[in-house]
Amino acid sequence: MSIDTGIYRDVALGLACRRKAFVESANYSIVQRHSQIQSLVNGLVNHLNQSANVYEAAENNLWNSGYISTYIQNGTVQTTHYENWNAVAHLMKQDKKTHLSASASWAYKEAGATFHMRYASVAARAKIGDFQVKGSCELGLWKDKQWDPRLEINAKAQASLLSAQINGRVGTNNVYATASAKGSAGTIYAEATCVLNKNEQTLEAGIGAAALKGEASLAFNFFGARITLTAEGSLGSAEAKLSYHHKNREWEFGTKLGFIAGLGFKINVSY
Repeated sequence: MSIDTGIYRDVALGLACRRKAFVESANYSIVQRHSQIQSLVNGLVNHLNQSANVYEAAENNLWNSGYISTYIQNGTVQTTHYENWNAVAHLMKQDKKTHLSASASWAYKEAGATFHMRYASVAARAKIGDFQVKGSCELGLWKDKQWDPRLEINAKAQASLLSAQINGRVGTNNVYATASAKGSAGTIYAEATCVLNKNEQTLEAGIGAAALKGEASLAFNFFGARITLTAEGSLGSAEAKLSYHHKNREWEFGTKLGFIAGLGFKINVSY
């Protein structure tokens, strides 16, 4: 629920502060009119406060008992494009980056559902005829006038007859667990990632085709520390994938090889 009950209470307080219970005047009609206006103002103040109470009670009831929302819609074409050239800044040893990115996606049909409770939530989404392509490049050469080259390249293309994803979370703000699963049917894909700088090294590449393809992840979070386990599988497939990721306070390694049936895994630790 997106109703801001604080605004209701602020307006009610402002009106209440401007009330005058009595006005001195020899003209009876003025006194009577003043009394009518004050009565209307009092009624409006009470209405705003009562409305805020009702909305907050309804919101708390939904939050505690859980509620579901769903949607189904036609797919749309979505595109993005961004360029930020800083060639002159590079020559002047400025701490700026050159960034290029573009993406396009399309789906024939989209559907989704969400369920929320106080300490748990689940969200699901599905697409028919899912197509995605995106790429980005980021380059930096200097930091604080010192030579500090940084390069990041990402590219991905994927097409699926059907794709679906579900995410869930259970716990409090400090201690919680999250789980996710996604799958696709009739999928072909190619992807590559490269991040190189003195604080981070990431290399990942993969290519494949699969009649059925799926991935499931489970993560545990305990006051900022996080361990994530990811498993991948496919049927009717020919795939090859390798990934390595390391930066300050985080490490990940994963691999996947398969023909007809493939299995893979990832382990990520951050603290």
